[in-house]
This record gives sequence, C-alpha cells and structure tokens, in this order.
Amino acid sequence: MKITIPYLLILLLFFVACKEKYISPVSSPTTGYLVVEGAINSGLGATNITLSRTSGLQIQNIVYEKSAIIKVEGEDNTSKQLTEVSDGNYTVNGLNLNANKRYRLNITTKDGKVYLSDFSNVIYNPPIDSVNWKRENGAVQMYVNTHDDTNNTQYYQWETSETWEIHSGYLSALKYKQSYSAKGTVYSVDFNDSINKSIDYGKYYCWKTVPSSQILTGTTVALSKNVINLPIANIPQDSWKLNVLYSLFTRQLSISKGKYEFLQRMKKNTEGTGSIFDAQPSDLNGNIHCVSNANEPVIGYIDVCNVQEKRIFINRNQVPDWNYYQGCNEIRITNNSDSIQIHGLYLLPTYPETNPMTGAIISFFAAPPECVDCRLRGSNIKPSFWP
Repeated sequence: MKITIPYLLILLLFFVACKEKYISPVSSPTTGYLVVEGAINSGLGATNITLSRTSGLQIQNIVYEKSAIIKVEGEDNTSKQLTEVSDGNYTVNGLNLNANKRYRLNITTKDGKVYLSDFSNVIYNPPIDSVNWKRENGAVQMYVNTHDDTNNTQYYQWETSETWEIHSGYLSALKYKQSYSAKGTVYSVDFNDSINKSIDYGKYYCWKTVPSSQILTGTTVALSKNVINLPIANIPQDSWKLNVLYSLFTRQLSISKGKYEFLQRMKKNTEGTGSIFDAQPSDLNGNIHCVSNANEPVIGYIDVCNVQEKRIFINRNQVPDWNYYQGCNEIRITNNSDSIQIHGLYLLPTYPETNPMTGAIISFFAAPPECVDCRLRGSNIKPSFWP
C-alpha cells in the first residue's frame, strides 16, 4: 500500500477555484514517515512485516525501508528476529507464541532510529468456515464466511492474493535469426530446435499473482450473531483471470477495536480525493512510536493473532459461457529479409510452412508478441501450490 501526503501544490491543483490560500499543517521530512504494515502471527505460520516510507504524489514507486532490524519481543523477555526476504519485506515462521503473554515489534532502521509498537494481547481468531463463489451479473463474486460462537472476536481483517494461469494464444517453435552482409542486417526465421523442431512451452504456460491493495475489514458488533459473510474478491465478466484456472488465497486476521478504527481512517484516506479535509499523517498514528522522537508520526498498527488461511481454485469449466477472447490474429509472411522487415519484426513467428522436399521454411505465420510469449503478461515459473 502506498501512502501519500497531499502537498500544497497538489492541493492547489484540486482547489484552483478557491480564493483563500491553504497552508498544510503537516511538514514531512525528505525521507518520509515510516509506514509499518502487517501483523504478528501467534501461530505456526509466517509473520510478514512490510516497511516503507510516505512519499509525495509525484513519486509513483513505493519507497521501501531496507536493511532494518525487526524483532518480535514478548513481555517475558523472549525475542525472535525477522529476516528481510526482499526490499522492505521481513518475515519469520513458527513463532507459536504463548496466548497468555503480550508481544510487540521492535524496529531499528538503518539510520539507527528505534520504533516500538505497544505490547498487545494475543487475539483469538476463529477458523475460516469457507471461501465460496457464485455467478452474479455475469461476473464471479467470492465471499468469506466465518463465525465465533464464543463471541471473543468482533473485528476482522482479510488480505487476499489472486493467481491465475495464462496460456498464449499460439504455440511456437520458431525464432528470428539475423546475420550481417555488406548491405546491412539480414533477417530470417528458423526453428528454435533445428533437430527436434519442438514447441517452446516456456512461452506458452505462465502464471500471474496480484496481491489485493484493498483494505478489507468487517465487524459483528451490531449483529445479533457473531457470523461473517462478506464479499472479498470479484472476477469481472469474461476476464482473462478465468481463462484457464484461477486461485484466491485468503488470510484472515482478528484485530482489536483500535486497529479496526485505524484501518477505517486509512481506508478513507487512501480512497479520498486529496481534499484538505482528508486524514493527514498525524491522524493516522497507530500503536507504533519512535523512541527518540515521540512527536514523529509513525503510520501503522500492530496486533497479534493466530492467522487463518484458505485457498480455493476455480476452473473455467466450472463457469459456463465464460467468453474471454484475447483478440489475437496471425498474418502470413514470406521468409525473406525484406518481408520480415516490413511485416514481422514487431510480431513473433508462430507456425511455419516448409518446403516438402528440403524442409526449409518458405513462409510463416506471426502474431503480436503478447499472443505468443506469455512471459509478457506473467511468469513462466509455476507456483509451488499450483496443481
């Protein structure tokens, strides 16, 4: 999640018709304020914490806080350090914490500043009863279902991640070749494997994973029963996500009332239009504090719970009349340098037409690159959880 601070310039753009000058009360350091995302998993699964910095609206990329030292500390003086697995992303497995103790995060950034979250109780998190789906208005709508008969948990948060399989519009065993002559570059098409003439399936099977950026929360405070049934993801009608096989991974967290209210403010801030009435960073303080400067805003709220997880798969065959169409068209090109330069360099070769006597390629078909090489739309590394 990228956190932005509405600077005066942006405010002026939004309110160009206003006569009265508005000066923002927030003075942001050049390095931005620290943003802490995640939760302490009291169970055997992974505890994932992401550190980043707030940035101006003109900066499009997330500024991650790298090379920090993060520890989960117990009030019984236990401590476990997280490992940075990628820029700004820290993890540890199998904490298996004592439900009768309180825990916090201890963060030391590379500039030596120390940040502590408040000690928090372990919050009971009931299992996910189900994640199901149904066809609604042509789309596929997914719902999460859970309940707590003990009524110990009244506030929830969900994090989701989508993965779907991609197939190229065309198979290909061909490649472009180039050589050089006195007249310049000479282009031709040949087989990737001149002996076996095998298909390059590394360009045909791919997968794409996209974590949700939505803030998904729910509460049973106003309900007569502690039962949750909420929409958490949607596949638009005829989307490419369900062209082959789709998977939704859901993490459920039980959260405190304080974090629920923090997330509601955060959601309002990130979905706002940048008005002067939107929440400022000082309004987004959670339960994390800078030890050396108590007045420094820190954006984040850390709770402790046993995280619950569930993954579902949906096959295209389960959804009748799913009419995804990539819109790929081939053209026929003669296998000589002039024709290739005119028609083919911005396309990828798919199917050859060969001389029956010599086996030489006399012409070939070609299509837009994204229709032939699935790596332009995803990764050809198969996820470990994929069937």
